[in-house]
Amino acid sequence: MDGAFKITEQKLNTLCYQILGVLLREPRSGYDIVKQLENIRPVKTSQVYPTLARLEAQGLVISRDVKQEGRPNKRVYSVTDAGKADLIAWIGTEPELPVLRDDFLTMIYSAWTKDPAEVIAMFERRLNYLQETMQRMESLLAELMVTDPDCLKDPSNWHFYRHILLSRRLASYQQESIWSRGVIHRLKEAKT
Repeated sequence: MDGAFKITEQKLNTLCYQILGVLLREPRSGYDIVKQLENIRPVKTSQVYPTLARLEAQGLVISRDVKQEGRPNKRVYSVTDAGKADLIAWIGTEPELPVLRDDFLTMIYSAWTKDPAEVIAMFERRLNYLQETMQRMESLLAELMVTDPDCLKDPSNWHFYRHILLSRRLASYQQESIWSRGVIHRLKEAKT
């Protein structure tokens, strides 16, 4: 087997595969990767750059410096044939069980220690965040419908999957918004 297509033997984490997927669409800088993932799987630059270094050390991505006028040069990463093969081999394998880490929910677990009015205020702030995020998601979805309507009908195009993931994220925010309003109602009802 040609070494360029040899699948790596060291297990990659989900972020590695997410980054490979972003870069397979088009070469990007670490900052651009963070921006691309912000609505699907938010990450920090402090997570992305070490992951890119790991992927590059394993021969799954390559990088080059790109000169910029009036700004420092930036490093742009691309997926290698081996990186593409690893990503394709991983898709369809049994995923790890999902883990939801949400500090808000962790706070709610012990919210019985606070005055209900403070908990209501927490939920109202959360609703504001959810509303802003839903508006952003709706704008992104509408933009995709305008800029790439044919791509959204083609399961071999990455825009198709971006659209379905953004739709799922929007639906989860809508569901949390309904739940939050219900909790506020219950808290107000319990106070009277």
